[in-house]
Amino acid sequence: MEHPAAPSRSSAHLVVRLVSALGFAGLTALAVFALAAQRGVVNKASATHTANQLARAYEDARFWVSQNESLERKYRVEPSATALADHEQAGRHLVADLHRVSALDPSAATKAMVTRLMVAHASYEQATSRMFRAIHSGEPKLSSYIDHNFTDPVFTTIEQAVFGGSLSATRRALAKDSQLKAGESFAFQAGLIAIILAVALVAVMSLVLRRSRKAGRKMRAAELRRLSALVVTDPLTELRNHRAFHEDLQRQLKRGAADGIPLALVLLDVDDLKSFNDSHGHQAGDERLRSVARAILATEGASRSAYRIGGDEFAVILPGAGGWDGFQFAQRLQLVLDEGDDLGVGVTAGVSETLAYRAKDEVIREADRALMSAKRSGQAVALFTPDMRPFEGSPEAEEDEHHIRTLSGALALAVDAKDPYTQSHSQTVSNLCAAIAAELGLTPARIGRVRIAGLLHDVGKIGIPDAILRKPAKLTVEEFEQMKTHAVLGESIVLAADMPERAGWVRHHHERIDGTGYPDGLAGQEIPLEARVIHVADAFEAMISDRPYRKAPGQAYAVEQMHLYAGTQFDERVVEALMQVLKSSTFAGQVEAPLAVG
Repeated sequence: MEHPAAPSRSSAHLVVRLVSALGFAGLTALAVFALAAQRGVVNKASATHTANQLARAYEDARFWVSQNESLERKYRVEPSATALADHEQAGRHLVADLHRVSALDPSAATKAMVTRLMVAHASYEQATSRMFRAIHSGEPKLSSYIDHNFTDPVFTTIEQAVFGGSLSATRRALAKDSQLKAGESFAFQAGLIAIILAVALVAVMSLVLRRSRKAGRKMRAAELRRLSALVVTDPLTELRNHRAFHEDLQRQLKRGAADGIPLALVLLDVDDLKSFNDSHGHQAGDERLRSVARAILATEGASRSAYRIGGDEFAVILPGAGGWDGFQFAQRLQLVLDEGDDLGVGVTAGVSETLAYRAKDEVIREADRALMSAKRSGQAVALFTPDMRPFEGSPEAEEDEHHIRTLSGALALAVDAKDPYTQSHSQTVSNLCAAIAAELGLTPARIGRVRIAGLLHDVGKIGIPDAILRKPAKLTVEEFEQMKTHAVLGESIVLAADMPERAGWVRHHHERIDGTGYPDGLAGQEIPLEARVIHVADAFEAMISDRPYRKAPGQAYAVEQMHLYAGTQFDERVVEALMQVLKSSTFAGQVEAPLAVG
């Protein structure tokens, strides 16, 4: 009776074994399938990483192509050994990046493209050297001919090839990322199939898939963050880069025009970075650049609108601010740098403003001219005014004006160094004078002259004893009488520098509209307009700066005092022009106890 059942048990056992074998085979196939899917994800992740490296190499090459153009323009504006050396260094970095591109993408097409770019770059360097020699030799026509017929065509070829390669590499990186996402989705589906067919594998596969998804999300997020940062971030300082600067400035200009909001642009150049690199090495120079970036971000008003736009060049966009705000920002930045760990680092700043929509390049050009003017005159910061536009006189007159600005800057520095409590006073008064003169509608030539007179207005204090200049208390009557002689002494010094008109303005910058000023008691229109401008700028700056005997009452208080004494001490028209300069500023501080103005 049991024998007939034996085949059944044997058959059942066979079925069980067959099902077990099939189940095991199925589980094995699913495991192999799942592993193969995961392997595909790993391969795609590796390909994505390689594509991103190639995109970074192209983006770096784009940066150095832009640097070549920037430094070429800088050399044409102001030829210098520094600009030439930086141009050569930018070329070497570009060549190095092209080699990186060739190593990351060993395809025949890429190697051929890189070879063509190397040949083109060598041709560009030769043409540029010829153009620079022509500029240095004073042959503008020859330099222009070389630029239009050799340098510019070759540079355009390089620029188009590198920018095109960068765009293609970025697209390829994004495509690889999409493929990675598709691979992860496929792996996820394989896991679901494994869960349906084998309950025993659910826990293991769920854990694998959860980890895979989590790792994939992190990888995608990290890659997307790196791609986004790569496009708009300077890798050394982590500030926004040259491309972001131009895009943001254009956007802010349009937004300001639509909303009626002013904008100030501050361009910054790190002082003596080339010589510092030569003395301490490029790693120390890079750390100096990072310290400048940290100082910019630590300075009130910088926010996220800070950029590194060149080798030693930075920019800050200040939406809702005017030129005076930009000027004060540059002064605050220098104080932050002076208090920082990297002692001795300094920057020179140029400031422009726009109260209505203007072309982006025009706003940049004005800030750049202010920066160049500050460098030529030895000042830390300069605010753009019409006198900084291209000189229309003879080359000899331009050279004389340059010497006058340099001499005036040196004399002003000597005065400010003698009285530490008025450090940068002369520079601030000079820029305020120019801004007020521009609001009054003076010609560029007169604006330039009053700018220099404002720089020299206190030069007579060189002859005042230190005991009086630095006295931490109110002066006695006798001491004040001696202090008043600085106006006449300043006139003598400026006359000796062969500037008779400006000497007269220096003499009379303490005259009052009501005739109670000094040294000659002039009144009303008897006082030269430029002297009245200097008087307003000098008094305003004195009220917003600390002195040995009191803290600064603040800008709001200074504005109140200007209105209060307009028509008696100050020219009402000049005060109104000052208010126009300050109209976009935010008055900080509270009105304190009355302060004598004089």
